[in-house]
This record gives sequence, structure tokens and C-alpha cells, in this order.
Amino acid sequence: MDTYSVNPAVFLIITIVSFIQFFFVLRFLCEIMRVSYNNQITQLIVKFTDPILVPLRIIPLYFGRVDLIIIIVIVLITALKIYLNPNFSSFEYSINALFIAAVAFAIKEVTDIIFYAVIIGAIGTWFMAYNSHPIFILIDEICEPLYRPIRKIIPSTSGIDFSPIILLVALNLLQMIILPPIFNLTRYF
Repeated sequence: MDTYSVNPAVFLIITIVSFIQFFFVLRFLCEIMRVSYNNQITQLIVKFTDPILVPLRIIPLYFGRVDLIIIIVIVLITALKIYLNPNFSSFEYSINALFIAAVAFAIKEVTDIIFYAVIIGAIGTWFMAYNSHPIFILIDEICEPLYRPIRKIIPSTSGIDFSPIILLVALNLLQMIILPPIFNLTRYF
């Protein structure tokens, strides 16, 4: 059933699921980093994700300030994205292996979004006219809590802030260290 009309439909469905996943990851990052909800972009993210999260929050699942409901939704959406992807159709995932792979891909998506936010934020500092834009304010609020510990160790020298570069290296190392063992767990399920 690999006809010409199926591939664009699958592509469109995966793209829609990816956008939904992106909004939930942003909601997760906004809650973890305690982003101000006065930002227009943050309000859009909340309005988009609330119809799914509010009914699920009947059962409060919190671990500190981490909302486990959002994590569960992100993993479920990621599992759906893996299941729909034709590149993974040749692999026979059991349900357990699918969810383990979904956890790994969800971690990868979160770190990728932070990675690109750091790059966009660093480029945005070059253009002072755009720093008051809501997107750059959101990116600064997401990245600033991650920069703070780095800036305590390595202060900026001669007006050059090395914390974005160190954070990018740390995110890549995190993906290299954490993701392969999680993906290897799928072999045992």
C-alpha cells in the first residue's frame, strides 16, 4: 500500500503531530524554567495545550515543580510519531520498546529545542532592534536559568559571554551520554 497518495498524507500527519509535540515541549520548558505568562507567545502555547492538559490534570502528578502529565503526553505523542513514521515501519517494536524509544526521542526533542533556542538567542543579541520581540523574550527566559550556573563558574570576560557555547557543548554531551543506553534498552523488550 505504498502508493503516491499515501506518502504525502503520512508526511502531513507526521508534520501535524510534530507541531503538536513542539507545543507540548515548549509548554514543558515554560513550566520548568518558570517563564512569565505575560508573554504573547507563552499565552498562545498555554491556549493550545490547555484543552488536552486541563482534563488530564484531574489527577495531580507532580514531582517537585515538574508536571508529570506533560511528560506523559509528550512521550505518548512521540510514540505516535515513531509509530506513524514509515522509516520505522520495518522495525518491529513491541509496545514496551516503542515507549522506551519514545522516551529517548522525547529527551532528544527537548534538548534539540533548547539547542536551537540558545543559537537563536545568541544570534538575536546581535540585533538590538529585535530583542524586545516576544519570541526573543521567551527564548531568553527559557535559556537564562541554564546560563546562570555556567556564569557562576565562568564569568564573562571582556564582554564576551561563553555560557551559550558551553551550554551547547553540554547539550551535545548529554545526548551522547544519555540517549544510546536508552535506545539500547529497546533490544531487551
